[in-house]
Order: sequence, then structure tokens, then C-alpha cells
Amino acid sequence: MLRQQNRYRNILLSSILFCASTAPAWAASTGQSIPEAAHQNWWRGISLVIHGQVEGVSNLSGGISTGSTATGLWKGGLALHTGKAGWWQGGLFVVEGLAADSSNPDSLYIGDLQSVSNLTTPYQHMAHLYKAYYRQKFGDYTLRLGLLNPNDYFNDTGVAGELFNASYGIYPIISANIPFTPTYPYSSLGAIAAASWGNTTVMLGAFGADGVHPFRAPWGSDGMIYYGEVDQSIPIGPGTAMLKAGGYYNHIYGPYLTQNIGIGSSTSQGGFYGTAEYRWKADQMTWGVFLQGGGAPNAAAVSPVNAYVGAGLRLRHFIPDSPGSTLSLGMARAWQRQSGSNTGAAETSLEVNFKQPVFKDLYIQPDLQYIINPGANGPGYTLPNAFVAIIRLGWHYHLHA
Repeated sequence: MLRQQNRYRNILLSSILFCASTAPAWAASTGQSIPEAAHQNWWRGISLVIHGQVEGVSNLSGGISTGSTATGLWKGGLALHTGKAGWWQGGLFVVEGLAADSSNPDSLYIGDLQSVSNLTTPYQHMAHLYKAYYRQKFGDYTLRLGLLNPNDYFNDTGVAGELFNASYGIYPIISANIPFTPTYPYSSLGAIAAASWGNTTVMLGAFGADGVHPFRAPWGSDGMIYYGEVDQSIPIGPGTAMLKAGGYYNHIYGPYLTQNIGIGSSTSQGGFYGTAEYRWKADQMTWGVFLQGGGAPNAAAVSPVNAYVGAGLRLRHFIPDSPGSTLSLGMARAWQRQSGSNTGAAETSLEVNFKQPVFKDLYIQPDLQYIINPGANGPGYTLPNAFVAIIRLGWHYHLHA
């Protein structure tokens, strides 16, 4: 009976995807946070922004088994611009809440390593304070302090923003190797300092290593994760290239993270990452391409996912009479080693995504992914290649002046 219900849901989801793709999608960020740029002054420096998303994920073939799941995500952000309020210039207070109801298609049906959806959460029900921080600009310098998501600023690829596979937002050398690291749906107390000189920006950040319980040890006594990144913008031909190079180091001090919440024996580890993006306009469309890469040169027991590479293409205003319609193509490949050796295998995701605005603040976004060797398992332990269909509806609201 259950298998028959799953078959009906798969057929229904496939039909919805077909109908949606024949209709006349718009932009998002790589992370799941409300971007600071979305906080526009409404009244006396106050800004209110609300985002809502619901999606259905269906594994149509391969993987562990066929089946479908659903996820809903709500985010609400309140901000105060100190300059607009008539106080001092360059200040911004931000508070953001998050609530999610999520199933896990990766562990239930697909068996993949990288996660086909960037909305999936590790727990079925979540509702918590997601961000609460203060940002101050001093000319070419910027400082942020408080409850932060490091992935909003580090290891970020803007051109990949519409793709659903989680690897495009944060590389699996970080997310798969460091459980409970502060990234969606988690955050932690920390600080970010940034300095810009012309087309160059340098960022440094330090955050508590436990994103699940950010207030348990607010001064980082259990561990810290550090990020550093250099961004360089270069005008080339008709467009602009953005080159980013960075590294991270996760250091665990005491037994709490390794024992009490079950991370395991792995303690400190580090790695590096890089991103290249190029954007240009042609034929009334905004084009973008990207290339991602990263490595975690640690022992297999500490960092089983030791390498990642991603690439893709984005065409915005894809339909001439539908501004904001966006077609994205992507490839994400992660290598995983077996503990105790350097042998292993790789998982590859091939993705096509189409985002179409329906009304001013409402969009529909169908997505197809083909997962080769789900789980990056070695010979004799492989799962059949999986074909996954996703349909997402999103809604944005913010108060206008």
C-alpha cells in the first residue's frame, strides 16, 4: 500500500514539474539567510522581511528506494539602520528567526552524500533564533559581532544561488566532515572583520564550533572554527570576474563536542577552498558561469570527504517577456575516502533548475538531479544512480517605505 502511494506521489510530482516548466523564475542567495541587502528602510530605519518556502522532493528511481518527502521553511528578519533612524552612520542591527518542518530524502530514499536540497534540516521540527548581530561600517572596513552564519560571507558562490544541491552553498569538505558546524540551519556566536581596497576584499572570522548549542559555551571554550578569505574582482571583456580563495580551521578543545553530542573521535581539522565566477550581459540576458574547488588534506578518519569540485552556468531573464526567469545548470562532485586508507570513490550530481516568478513576490522552481554513485561508496557497496525531481514554491515579503 505504501509503495503504491509513493508511486502516485511520484507521478503527481512529475506532472507538476512538467506543467511548471512549460509556464513562464527569479533570484536567491547561496545560503538560506535573509541577505542584508534585502533589509530596505521602511520607517525610521526599521526593516521587516519575511521569506517562506515549501518543497516536495521525490526520488523517482535508483538510490535506496523510490519515495517522496516535503519540507517547509519560514524565516523572518527585523533590522534597524542606525543612520536612517537619525543616530550614527554605518550601523545595522539584525535579528532573524527560523522555523522548519523537514523530512530527510537523503537518508530515507536517495542515500547521497551531498544532499539534493539546501532546505533539508537534520531534525524534523526546528524553531529557533537564527541570527542576532550588529554590523558597523567604517569606510572601507566592516565589523560584525553576534550570532552569525559564517557561510553568509565565507565560501559563498553567488552565481550558484539558484541551484538546490547543498554543495553549491557550502562545500562538503566542510559540511560533511564537521558535524554541527555553524551553517544553515545553525549559527554561532562570532566576529567577522573585513577590509576593502579597490577591487580587493580581505575577510577574517572566528566562531564557536558548536552551531547546535551556540549559547552553551558562548566564549568558545568547547572549540572554535576560523575562516579567512581574499576576494578579487577583475573586469574582463564585457563582464566581471570574481575570484575567491580561502581556508578554514576547526579546533576542538574539550570532550563535549567529541563525546557528549556524538561527533566522534575527530578533533581539529582544516582545509582550503576557491571559487571563480564570471558575469556578463548579452542578448538581453544576464549570463554567469562558476567553478568551485576545495580540499581537506587530513587523515581519512578525520576528513573522509577530502576533495570537491563544482561548475555551472546561469542564464537570467531566460524568457524575453518574463524578467527574472532563470535557468541554471550545475555539476557537483565529492570524493570520499574509507577510514584507514586513501581508497574511496566519488559522488556526482548533475542538476538543471528553472526559476519562474508567478507574481511579484511569489515564484515556482522545478529542479531535476541525476546522482551518480549516491553516497560515494566503493566497489561492491554502490547504490543505483538516482533520478530526483523537486518542486519548490517561494514567497518574499518586505515592508516598503
